[in-house]
Amino acid sequence: MADIGLVTRQARGKVRRFLQVQFRPQEVEALLAHRQGECDRCGDCCKILFRCPFLTKDASGETLCRIYQYRFEQCRRYPIQPRDLHEVTRCSYTFAHADSPALVS
Repeated sequence: MADIGLVTRQARGKVRRFLQVQFRPQEVEALLAHRQGECDRCGDCCKILFRCPFLTKDASGETLCRIYQYRFEQCRRYPIQPRDLHEVTRCSYTFAHADSPALVS
């Protein structure tokens, strides 16, 4: 059975990220300045609420996006802020100064 708290957090996060990317791009860039690390292609962000239909695996089992060059802006930017990391099991990104009020609001 799904954890209702997690599902709620994921639904709010998806909507928030979409709206931020579409209507507040300068805010997104400022938040991303605190993000550290590189994507390890785990694919967890592609399974928030539902499995993305463009997510696939290659012959070696590595996660791939079939529309990587054309993927949605909120996918390109994930995670935007530390609370996004609470929506997935794992993520290779971290945030500098994650306790900063600008990052947790």
